[in-house]
Amino acid sequence: MDFYSHIQNEDNETTFKRLLRDHLNDVAEAIKDDTAYVYNDALLSKIGYLIGIGHDFGKYTTFFQKYLLTGENQLNLQRHGFISAVFTAYQIMRLIDLNEGRYMYLPLIAYFDVLHHHGDLNSFKDDIIDSQSLEDEDFIYVDERMRDKLIIMKEQIKDIIKNKEDIQREYDMLHEGINITNFCSKWLEVLHEIDRERYKLSMEDKELKSYVFSLLLFYYSALIDSDKRNAAGVRYTERKKIPQNIVDDFRKSRFNINSKEGIFGLRNEIYNKTVDKIQKVNLDKHIFTLTAPTGTGKTLASFSAAVKLRHRIENERGITPRIIYSLPFTSIIDQNYDVIDEVLSQIDDFSRDKSAYLIKHHHLSDVKYRYENEDRPVDESLMLVESWNSEVIVTTFVQLLHTLFGYKNRFLKKFHNIANSIILLDEVQNIDVKYWPAINTILHIITKELHCYIILLTATKPLIFDEEDAIELLDNNEKYFKALNRVKLITDLKSKNLDELVDIFINNYNEGKSYLVILNTIKSSLNFYNQLKSRLNIKNTNFYYLSTNIVPKERLNRINKIRDEIKEGKKIIVVSTQVVEAGVDLDVDIVIRDLAPIDSIVQASGRCNRGNLKGIGSVYVYNLSDKRSYSSMVYGAVSIDSAKNVLRDEIEEESFYDMINQYFEIVKQKKDLSASSDLIEAIDNFCFDGGENVNSISKFHLIDEKAQYVDVFIQVDKNAISTWEKYEQGVLHEKDFKKRQENYLNIRSDLKSYIISVPLKLAKNMISPTKNSSLFLLPYENLNDYYSLETGFNRNIDDDTILFF
Repeated sequence: MDFYSHIQNEDNETTFKRLLRDHLNDVAEAIKDDTAYVYNDALLSKIGYLIGIGHDFGKYTTFFQKYLLTGENQLNLQRHGFISAVFTAYQIMRLIDLNEGRYMYLPLIAYFDVLHHHGDLNSFKDDIIDSQSLEDEDFIYVDERMRDKLIIMKEQIKDIIKNKEDIQREYDMLHEGINITNFCSKWLEVLHEIDRERYKLSMEDKELKSYVFSLLLFYYSALIDSDKRNAAGVRYTERKKIPQNIVDDFRKSRFNINSKEGIFGLRNEIYNKTVDKIQKVNLDKHIFTLTAPTGTGKTLASFSAAVKLRHRIENERGITPRIIYSLPFTSIIDQNYDVIDEVLSQIDDFSRDKSAYLIKHHHLSDVKYRYENEDRPVDESLMLVESWNSEVIVTTFVQLLHTLFGYKNRFLKKFHNIANSIILLDEVQNIDVKYWPAINTILHIITKELHCYIILLTATKPLIFDEEDAIELLDNNEKYFKALNRVKLITDLKSKNLDELVDIFINNYNEGKSYLVILNTIKSSLNFYNQLKSRLNIKNTNFYYLSTNIVPKERLNRINKIRDEIKEGKKIIVVSTQVVEAGVDLDVDIVIRDLAPIDSIVQASGRCNRGNLKGIGSVYVYNLSDKRSYSSMVYGAVSIDSAKNVLRDEIEEESFYDMINQYFEIVKQKKDLSASSDLIEAIDNFCFDGGENVNSISKFHLIDEKAQYVDVFIQVDKNAISTWEKYEQGVLHEKDFKKRQENYLNIRSDLKSYIISVPLKLAKNMISPTKNSSLFLLPYENLNDYYSLETGFNRNIDDDTILFF
C-alpha cells in the first residue's frame, strides 16, 4: 500500500503526489542538519531527525489517506497532529535516559512541537493531560478539548494496527528500531510520562527552563519551516560569502576617510574605533553597544563591525552568522536598506543572487526573492523571505521581537535562522520602557542558548542592560557627545494651545531658515499646518505635511522630496508627527517639538543642523494642551513627568549625554514594569497563548493596537484604482485558495502602500467590499470629499455624512 503526504488535484485530475516516507525523510534530514549547525550535539541532531520522521505519523491512517483523495471529513478522524505528537514522544522516550539532566525533557518538547506544527503554540497547561484523569478508559475526567483528541486517537490506533506491516516497512526504511506494534500498545504510557516531565520542569530553575524554552522554539521553527518548504517544493539556496573589508572599500570610494576635521573627521574616528574594537573583543562576550550622537555614521560603522565580527566567528568557531539589522519603523528601513544594498553591490554575483545576500522584510515590502538571475515564484519567494534565508536581513522590531516572544506559526518560521546570528538593534530606545526587563531576559536567552550576538545602536543609551552585561564598542563615547555642539534646546513648559504656538511661529519666522515642527497627534498637526499655511503669507518657501494620515506611498515620496530640497539649499517648512524622528535623514535649521520623552526630543534634535554646517541650530520644546496635554495623552504621565524633571530653559548638545542618562534612571524607577514581569512568568510557565486571565506570551504587543480603528484603502491615483481592481478580482472573488494567495502576494506591497488606519466613526459609512471584510474602500470619485492629497484623511467629517453603497 502506498501512503502519501500531499496530493494536488486540478479539474478532477491529480497533478502532484508526494510519498509520505519521502516527505518524512526530507523534513527529518533538514531538521537534523539545522540542529547540528547550531547545537553541535549528536543526540540533539538525532532528536531533530526523529521529530521529522514522526511529525506526520498520523497520515498513515486510512482516514487521512481517504481525506487526501476525496476531501471527505470523517468525524475528524483524519486529524493527525495529536497521534503524531504522542508517537514522536514515544520514539524519543525509548532513546534517552529520562532522568538525565537537560535531555530528560526532549519527549515533552517533541510532543508539544509536533502537536502544534499546523497551527500556533498554545500552553503546557492546556495541552498536557493530567495523568490522574487518564485512569478512566472513556476519559470522562479529561476536559472536552483533549478528550476529543483521545477518543479520535483510540480509533486511529485501531486503524494503524490493521496496516501495521505496511507502516512498519516504511519506518524500517527511515530509522532502525521503531516498533509500530509496541507504540500501539503503550501510547497511554507516553501521556503519563509527558505529564511527569511537565511537573518536574515546573520545579526547575530559570536557567534550565530557558534552555528548554529556546530548544522548544528552535525545533518547532525548524520543523514548520522545513515541512512547509518540502510540501511546496521550495528550492534551497546556498549560503554566501561577504568580504570582511567590504565596508572599508565602500567608504574609500565615496568619502575622504583621512579627514580629521569637523563632522567628517568625527565620523571617521568613530568608524575606525568601532571596527578596531570589534576585532579585539573576547568572543565569549555576546552583547555590545554602540552609543554615538545622531548623524555620526552609526549605520556604516555598525554594519562594518557586524561583517568583521561575522568573519571572526567564522574563522574561530566554524559558523557563519546571518546579520539581522532591525529598526523600529518601516519608514526608516528603506534608507538603511539602500545603504547596505549599495555596499553589497560591490560583490561580483550580487545582482545575480541578490536575495541570497540581502532581503528586506516587513509588512509593506515586496514579496520577491531573486536567485540565479531568476525571481522565484511568489509563493516560493514568500517562504524564503519569511524564514529569513539570506545573509543580511533588514527588518522591523515587530518582525524580530514578535518572533523572539513568539507563539504564532507565521512568525516562528524564522526562529531557527536567528540562531547564531548577529543582531543589530537600531534606535532601541523606541521600545516601550515597560518591556525593557523582558527584552533583557529574551536577549540573554538567545545569546546564551542560541549563540547570538547583539549590538545595540543608539544616541540615547537606554538602560536595557547593566553596564557589566554589555561591551561598549566606542570607548570614551561621552567625549563625542560633548565634542558636538550642533544644537541648543530651548524649553518653555508653560501650557500653550495651538493658536498660541501658531502665533509664536509667525512672530519669529525667518525666511532664511528651514523649519521642522513635530507635534504629538495627527489632529494637532493638521490644525497647526492648516492654520499656519493660511496665516503665513510667504512665496518662496514650500510647505510639507507628514504623518500616518497620508498613504504610505505618498509619505515616502514626500520624505524623499523634502530631503532633496534640503540638499539643494531650499528653505522649507515641514509639519509632522513623530514619523520623522527615528532615522529619517533630514537636516533643517530650526526644530519645534511638542513636549515628549527625552529620547524623542533628542531624536528630534538630530534633524536639526545634522551636518554641523550652520553654527548652532535651535530646538524649541513647548508644552501644548487642549484641556489636557497632548504629550501625556500619547506618552503617559511617567515619561512626561520624568522629562520635565531633567529639562531646563536652555540645554546645549554637549550636555545631552548627562541629561539622557538622568532621564532613563528616573523613568526606570517610576515606570510600571508589570508587563515584563507577566511576560517572563509566561516564559517560565511555557504559556504561549492562554485565556484572558492568564499571563501568556501572546499578550506581548510591541505596537498597541488601536481600539475602534479600521483600515481604509484610499484610491488616490490610477495605480491605486488598478491595484484595487486586482484585489477585488484576484483575491476577494477568487475561490481557489492557492490562486487567491498568489494573487494577494503579487499585489500586497502596492495594496498596503494605499492603506491608512482611521477611527471607525469616520469610516463606518464607507464601502465594505464584502460582508466580513476588515478593509474599507474610499473610491476615487469620492476622494475630494474625504481625503486631501496635501494633508490626507479628513478628520472633521460630519458623522451623518453618507459616502455611498
